[in-house]
Amino acid sequence: MKNIPGTWQGSLLVFLIGASLLAGCVRTSAPVSYYQLSPLDIARRNTPVSVEAGKMVLGIGPVRLPEYLDRPQLVTRMTPNRLHLSDSHRWAEPLGENIPRVVGENLSALLGTDRILLHPWPVFRTADYQVMVQVLHFENESDGAARLVALWSVKGKDGAIVLPEKRSSHSAPAASRDQEGKVAALNAALGSFCREIAQALTLELGNL
Repeated sequence: MKNIPGTWQGSLLVFLIGASLLAGCVRTSAPVSYYQLSPLDIARRNTPVSVEAGKMVLGIGPVRLPEYLDRPQLVTRMTPNRLHLSDSHRWAEPLGENIPRVVGENLSALLGTDRILLHPWPVFRTADYQVMVQVLHFENESDGAARLVALWSVKGKDGAIVLPEKRSSHSAPAASRDQEGKVAALNAALGSFCREIAQALTLELGNL
């Protein structure tokens, strides 16, 4: 069968155009970097802050996030009403899982207790104190500084509120303007928030 004049040239042209477009996509696709929050870099205390703290079972959660943070992309607040979501910089795991775990590790170290439960814990386990958190803001500002605003309260073993709801705000400057420096600032703001909770719980335990 004879080739129809111009058919193979047209097919070749289409192939070359497609290959060129594909090569362009490969060249322009930015690599994705993944980040994770980490516990405070502090030495673990050899003894609890009090006898009560050493015996305490501490429950963490629920920790609730606004929908705009419940996503893999890192969020930067450019103005009060405009957010930037970075497709090339993402969380390695959902913040709804990363934040409670880091809060638990931080409070474990700050209070000197290994008895930490993460919500939801098994029904046969009971927490002496339960830290509940509603995150309102947790993002970098346009200059890289981190801002954390949260409502939190603590319930006792019987379900009664022992530390009433409080609104806390913590910020931390970014050591560098790159994304790693911004995440480190978020980490520092979360660590400061954990220190506030630990201090309040230490005072509560001291009043027993």
